[in-house]
Amino acid sequence: MTIRATYKKITTRQWLIILGFWTFVALFISTQLYFNTIKNGGHPDWIIIFRDQLPIWYFWGLLTPLLLYLVNRFPLEKRPVWKWLLINIVSAMGILFVITNVSLIYMFLTHGYIDLTNTNYSEYSPYFYSRIANDALIYVFVLTLIVGSRTYGLRKKNELDLALLQIKNDQLQNQLTQAQLQALKLQLNPHFLFNTLHTISSLTLIGDHKTSANVATRLGDFLRRTLDYEEHQLVSLSRELEFFNLYLEIESVRFGDRLEVFRDVDEECLTFKVPNLILQPLVENAVKHGIAKSRQARLINLKISKKDDHLKILLYNDGPLLSEASGTGIGLKNVRKRLEKLYPENFTFQIENDKSQKGVNSLLLLPLVEKPTHAANHA
Repeated sequence: MTIRATYKKITTRQWLIILGFWTFVALFISTQLYFNTIKNGGHPDWIIIFRDQLPIWYFWGLLTPLLLYLVNRFPLEKRPVWKWLLINIVSAMGILFVITNVSLIYMFLTHGYIDLTNTNYSEYSPYFYSRIANDALIYVFVLTLIVGSRTYGLRKKNELDLALLQIKNDQLQNQLTQAQLQALKLQLNPHFLFNTLHTISSLTLIGDHKTSANVATRLGDFLRRTLDYEEHQLVSLSRELEFFNLYLEIESVRFGDRLEVFRDVDEECLTFKVPNLILQPLVENAVKHGIAKSRQARLINLKISKKDDHLKILLYNDGPLLSEASGTGIGLKNVRKRLEKLYPENFTFQIENDKSQKGVNSLLLLPLVEKPTHAANHA
């Protein structure tokens, strides 16, 4: 950016700030001169002193954009310190030469210290060197303010850019997580749908049309409820238990009186949020690998309680003990993957043989959530 462009870019508000700053300097210097004159026995008029000082400091104000240009044109962070100092020293010499001479000429014209039409170097030089020493201190002070303000502004801009970049990365990661969660969730419904349709088909083949119709009706109800909440990764436990009950109603048609279900759920836990359809693959696994595998197996027991800052979900079935190949189905894999996305390193998911060696436990420990997370709401 050129010097001319720098001046054009300065807004009216910025000019007011610049002139306001130098007006304050003029007030300060005028007040000092006023009391020094009184101390030396004079009888000054403060208004006249301020009036005479104002043009000098406004001239500094007019040159302030030039200093801004130099700081932006030759930034400290983009070149060696020695080169930056050399550039600023050379620039300062030229600017100070102009400022000092303009100030002296103005003072001589208004106060008559020297007759400019009839003066020489030896008479003029003491005033010049005295004045340029003061102007150099002012120049360094103003330059320090500008460099400091620019450095602070750049640091804040970098912090803002980093924050915006982090937000953007978080948003992208959130979108990716949502897509992955949705893909995993979409695998659950077809998996359950396949198994249920297989049950309906089996009942139809053996001629039990009434039972197959009942299962189809309950399946339709289940799918309707699932579609109503398909946009939510987290739902209340009470809502999740409705899905749980619907699934077992479907399976109870298949197993009849042989299937016994017990529930022990603390009422205070019903409002907590849990992953949508998280119980369905667990109970499906219990039925498929427990109840269906043994004629003696008949019990499913669900216990839900609050344990410290987690929700404890324990699902027991009295079917055959786990084998090495157990727990590798798509439903259980999806349970773990969904939990890893929703609660990174803050959950427990275990399927293990009961201590009595007469059944299998599925254990879930989930963080207590009373409101859906951002990812859960928009997944």
